[in-house]
Amino acid sequence: MWNKKLLTAIRYYTLLLIMLGIVMENKQLNNELIIFIFLFIINNQLRFFSLDSAFHKAISFIIELIFITLGYKYVGGYPIFYLILEALDSNILFKGKLKTLFNMIICIQGVYISGAQSLEIEAINIGLLIIFIAVLYFVKDENDKKLKAQELYDKLRGSEEKLKNANRDLEIYASSIEEITLLRERNRLSREIHDSVGHALSTIAIQLGAIETIVGRDNNSAKELTKELRRFTQDSLNEVRMAVREIKPKEFKDYEGILIIEELINSFKKLTGVDVRLSFTKKKWPLNPDQGFIIYRIIQEFLANSVRHGKATLVHIFMAFSDYNLVVTLKDNGQGAENIVEGIGLKSMKERVKEVGGDFSYNTKINQGFLVKIELYKKEKLKIHSKETENGEN
Repeated sequence: MWNKKLLTAIRYYTLLLIMLGIVMENKQLNNELIIFIFLFIINNQLRFFSLDSAFHKAISFIIELIFITLGYKYVGGYPIFYLILEALDSNILFKGKLKTLFNMIICIQGVYISGAQSLEIEAINIGLLIIFIAVLYFVKDENDKKLKAQELYDKLRGSEEKLKNANRDLEIYASSIEEITLLRERNRLSREIHDSVGHALSTIAIQLGAIETIVGRDNNSAKELTKELRRFTQDSLNEVRMAVREIKPKEFKDYEGILIIEELINSFKKLTGVDVRLSFTKKKWPLNPDQGFIIYRIIQEFLANSVRHGKATLVHIFMAFSDYNLVVTLKDNGQGAENIVEGIGLKSMKERVKEVGGDFSYNTKINQGFLVKIELYKKEKLKIHSKETENGEN
């Protein structure tokens, strides 16, 4: 939209210049001159402020064209100010073909009413008029582009709000589905436990009561009940294990090693406040127990060293899986060192990797942190893992 305050100010200023031109040429005001000025201003102001329909505005504008052509001939004034006022109204109040028609008429009118003046003055008046009309076209075009951009922005804002609302509704729906699924699974588990474990425990309690009653009087019968109870207990245990295997998702078994590493990292972050970021490739294959054990221990040792020696606040761990190997890169932002004397921790890391035929390397510089890189091959296994585990437990 046009700036109405600025347009009103320009109109009044132009009208003032027209009135001053008339007064300066006529030197004194008579009744005819006052009537002309009064009618001219009334028609102009009615068109701009009161008339709503395009038809009525066009009639008023045509009247003004005639009024100015005749009035200038008898009362005088400066033609350029008449023409500027007409061009301003033509480009503000009208659109399309009607605006173009009126602009052409104004140019023709300018040639006519400037004809009484010198050729130089006439050329200046027409040139200024054409420039003024061109500027109005340019301003209108830029204004239209701004309005279209604003409309597009408003539509995008509306679409964004709709997307946000839809996303919120989907989240609520997903949360409801998740809650319902969880409740159903809990109900199923409670029913399974009641039917299998509860029944087994009830039977065991009954048989233990029978054994307690006859153990002193009939040892043979007590022995038979005990054997039967043991077999029943074993069968019940097998049923429980089978139910647990069915409940436990297959993906957990395949990626149990990675999940255990994530648990280690989460615990470390909570205890130390160090930011540890674990990432891995989209393609993954399940770690065997030996590989999971080695990676777990190396990450555990690296995190401890990063805090203890490197004073690190950020650790990046990246696991890159390929068809035949796994490369694990560990990098912290600690203080680093120029010369490294391998202690028990570094030696332990290197030995664990070498035992499965993997590769181990590290690098560090002052104020550039510490970097460890290990490479494990998909089919290798650590033969002494079980022994280390047993020694650790003992």
